[in-house]
Amino acid sequence: MCIVSFYRNEEEFVLSHNRDEEINRSSSKEIIEQQRFEKTYFSPVDERARGTWIFYSEQYVACILNGGEEKPVSFKEKYRESRGIILLNLLKYKSVNEFIKSEKLSDIAPFTIFVFERPTKNAYLLFWNEKELKVKDVSKEKVVTWCSSTLYTPKRREEIDHIFKSSGSLSSNDIFELQNRLKMNRGDLYDFLATTSISQIVMNSLRIDMKYCQLF
Repeated sequence: MCIVSFYRNEEEFVLSHNRDEEINRSSSKEIIEQQRFEKTYFSPVDERARGTWIFYSEQYVACILNGGEEKPVSFKEKYRESRGIILLNLLKYKSVNEFIKSEKLSDIAPFTIFVFERPTKNAYLLFWNEKELKVKDVSKEKVVTWCSSTLYTPKRREEIDHIFKSSGSLSSNDIFELQNRLKMNRGDLYDFLATTSISQIVMNSLRIDMKYCQLF
C-alpha cells in the first residue's frame, strides 16, 4: 500500500492516505481513541495486527506505507513485528530524531513513514529497506506525495506526483476527491487487492480532525 499526499500552507496542513490492502483484512469501522506509552492517540485499527496505518497525537501526525524508497527485491515469510506497530512506536519518543537514533528495526519489513512533528512543524519521510533507515527532511515543501514502492511503478509514482503538484490550490475536500479518483480498484492488480479506505487528517491553529472512509 498506498498513496499519501501532504499539503501545507501558513494556515493548515492536510495529510491524506489511501490504504491499499487485501479486501478481506478487517479493520475498525471508526476512529478509536487509545493509549500507548501513556500517550493518547487517535486512529483506525487494523484488527489483525492491532496496529494502524495513520494516527495523530499531541506530538505527531503520521502514516505508513509498505515498501521503502525502492521496491524490495524479496520478502521474508514472517517478520518480528507488524509495521503498523512500528508506526505507533513513534509515541515512545519525544522527537523524530530520537526515534531515528533509538528504534530497533532489525527483522522489520521495508516501509516508508511520513511523520509531521507538531511542536516543531517539521516533516520527514523515513525509508527502511531492512538494512538502513534513510531520512528525507521535507519540512520546507508545500506538497509531498509518495506511493507504495511495492505496488506502484516509478513511472506511475511520477505521474501521481505530477497530478497533485500541478493541480494548483486545493481544499481538503478537493484532495479527498482526488485521492478517491486515484484509488486502486479491485482487479487493477489482483482480485483480492484494492484501496480499502481513505483517511484524511486536517489541522490548523484551532483544531485537528480526522476523516475515515472505509470502502471494504
